[in-house]
Amino acid sequence: MARTFTDDQLRDVVASSLFVAGSVYTRRPDGDLCFNGERPGPRWHGHGYFPRRLWMLEEGRLVRRRLWKRRWRDPTTGSTVHSRPPEDAAQVWSCTLIVLLKLWAWLDGSLLAGHEVVPELETHGSFRTVQRWGGRAAARADEVLHYTRLTVIERSEPRPVEHLFPSGLSPPDGLLRRRWRRPREIQRLWQALAWLFAGAIALSTPASLLLAEARGRMIATEASFPI
Repeated sequence: MARTFTDDQLRDVVASSLFVAGSVYTRRPDGDLCFNGERPGPRWHGHGYFPRRLWMLEEGRLVRRRLWKRRWRDPTTGSTVHSRPPEDAAQVWSCTLIVLLKLWAWLDGSLLAGHEVVPELETHGSFRTVQRWGGRAAARADEVLHYTRLTVIERSEPRPVEHLFPSGLSPPDGLLRRRWRRPREIQRLWQALAWLFAGAIALSTPASLLLAEARGRMIATEASFPI
């Protein structure tokens, strides 16, 4: 099954997670990453930090970083919440860029052949884990597609988005021929990932930045990213 993008097209835009490509973290003296986030509301007060280890990409290498996330406390109720970094998904030990790269390899046909754009990902995450991630993402595929597409379109202005993808973004025949439990949702998920990576390539922008913007739009509507 032919892949939609070549390795060379993807490599430059997926080599690094947001901690390299963006400026959302600060570095602690010990080299750990710190995410302060935003105060949930006026009555919330800073209540320290807590750590989490997360697999990430750094210039094409798989690395494991420790993140310190800001905790907030409401003194009137005693309840606490924390600020979640844009690439940190609940109960997933890989950053969101890695998750979506694994899903892309699965949906675009290369995972079954053991091929990944980032070679170290070939042994990262079992096939059943990728299927589980895909099920969670497919359940919200329409939302993911909407916010990813919106992010790319706004980034591309004032150029018509058609100029970015003159050949269109249609699922490959191989994907359509495979048997899926929810074929429509799977096709929409493929389209969302195609928009993300095609937009990153066309705009020469790290995919992790576009992904963080799309996730931010979802959170602004009180809808969390599904992965």
